[in-house]
Amino acid sequence: MRKDSQGFSWLEIIIVVVVIVLAAGIVIPSLWKSKSDINDVAAVRSIRTIVLAEKNYSQAYDKGFSPSLSVLGVPPDATPTASLAGFVDSELAAGAKEGYTFTYRAGTPDENGRIQTYSLTVSPTKPGDTGSVYYFVDQTGVIHENTAHPATAMDSPFGG
Repeated sequence: MRKDSQGFSWLEIIIVVVVIVLAAGIVIPSLWKSKSDINDVAAVRSIRTIVLAEKNYSQAYDKGFSPSLSVLGVPPDATPTASLAGFVDSELAAGAKEGYTFTYRAGTPDENGRIQTYSLTVSPTKPGDTGSVYYFVDQTGVIHENTAHPATAMDSPFGG
C-alpha cells in the first residue's frame, strides 16, 4: 500500500526548527562580537581624526588647541571660525560616535591665552556590546589602550 504525502510531518518541521535555532545560537554571538570589533576600529579612526583636527586647529588659529571638542565641529554656514572650525563631523563634535563616548579636556590656557595641552578619553558606551577597548590620547598624539578600565597615559600604547 502506498501513502500519498501532502507536506512535511511535524517531526520534520521540529527538526528543521531545532537546526535553525542551533545555527542562530552559533552565528549571532559572533556577529555581536564582530560589531564590537568594528566599533573598536572606528573609535581609533575617530581618535586619529581628532588628533589631526587639533593639530590643524592649533596651526590655523593662534589659540593653541581647541577649548572643547564641539569647537572642532561643522559651522552651520560652512564658514570656519575659531569657535566652529569645521574639522570634524557634528556627531564626533558632540562626543559620541559608533558606540563610543569621547570626553575631551582642554588644558589651562597659558599667559598668552593659548591652550598647550589636551586629553581625550574614549570609552565604549556599553562595554562589551558597543566596544571592548578604552582609549586615551593627549597632545603627544600617542594613543593608549586598556581593556579593563578607562585608559590613561600610563597604559600601553595602541598596537604596542
